[in-house]
Amino acid sequence: MKIAIVSTDNPKLEGIGGKHVHQNLLEKALLKLGHEVGVFYPVPIWRLNVAGKLKVALWSISSAPFEFIGSDPIFLAFKSLIRYYERFFRKMDFSEYDLVHAHDVVSATGVNFGKIVLTLHGYFAKEVLNYSSRFKKEKLREKIYSYCYETEKAAIEKADFIIAVDSRIKDYIVSEFSYPSEKIAVIYNAVDTERFSPVSEKEKALIRKELGLPLEKLIVLVPRRYVDKNGVQYAARAFARMEDSDFYFIFAGEGPLKGLIEETLKGKQNVKVMGGIPNTEVHRYYQASDVILVPSITSKEGVEEATSLTMLEGMACGKIVICSNVGGMKEVIKDGKNGFLIEQKSEEAIIEKLVYVKDNYDKLEEIRKMAREYVIQNHGYIEHAKKVLEVYEKVLNMG
Repeated sequence: MKIAIVSTDNPKLEGIGGKHVHQNLLEKALLKLGHEVGVFYPVPIWRLNVAGKLKVALWSISSAPFEFIGSDPIFLAFKSLIRYYERFFRKMDFSEYDLVHAHDVVSATGVNFGKIVLTLHGYFAKEVLNYSSRFKKEKLREKIYSYCYETEKAAIEKADFIIAVDSRIKDYIVSEFSYPSEKIAVIYNAVDTERFSPVSEKEKALIRKELGLPLEKLIVLVPRRYVDKNGVQYAARAFARMEDSDFYFIFAGEGPLKGLIEETLKGKQNVKVMGGIPNTEVHRYYQASDVILVPSITSKEGVEEATSLTMLEGMACGKIVICSNVGGMKEVIKDGKNGFLIEQKSEEAIIEKLVYVKDNYDKLEEIRKMAREYVIQNHGYIEHAKKVLEVYEKVLNMG
């Protein structure tokens, strides 16, 4: 089979984020299984030189000049960005491929091809509002949401089959867009279990030395984008209240809430706030840690975490994983069996569970083993690709 993978996110240039990892793992697995794969990713607009950005702006203005009269410049810049990506895919020739697998709604709207599989990793219209601090005015937020919703709707209507990364996304597609449920498959995210794997205590100590991390502390890792729905602000407030010197906390990510996290933890000696860590390196931070915390919340837009890659990578490394009881995480974590679930938006719940883990760490070996076993059985990237191939076969047999 010959498959074209398309996405607005370019994992060949940007190695941070679950979607980037997903695309690379799928490509890797399909090639291992003997299929031909072509990948089509645009250069992120922020990486273009001045001449390139000017060219995009001029093209956007010339394509719809009257839109620019009296319009909000932030909205127009956002619209130009979406059009840049759509135009990139519109120009692509996929005639030599059996099907196109789009990994977001923007790439799907741009593709001109007869067989399209669309993977939805989240809720595009709602999540866009979460990822930028520039969308503050209510009228602007309404315009951006409306524009993104129409883009989302167009892509879903265009898709021959949809893969949702958790059951809540499937429910959303059916209820919001009346898309036939029989044309949706729920396939949870996958992990490279070869790279994300447990290490011995001796190896953990060596990795800590290499990374400049304390050897004797219980290290809690929060590798999350700094946005509202990821609940990082609650983790920061919880850590700020904890005076226990046995803990060491690491935040790693990018996003509009980074300044808030740094301010909340100002003066704390046992905390490190980092930028994003490329996926090619982040496994070492997992292996150096003892606990992986995923404090996600239901955002004000109603967005919840899907099948968190952070959660799965932590489980693959045989770590104690603590997650909020929301979204796809409660579909994976069996409380007290392969990890722990806590109440969302609760600093007290975070503190209580971390203290419990510290006090009982040596008794939790079975949970660490069960976490690793669960991921191997359910989220290995080769098995994941085989499930995706079943979807491809369905689409090709539709006639």
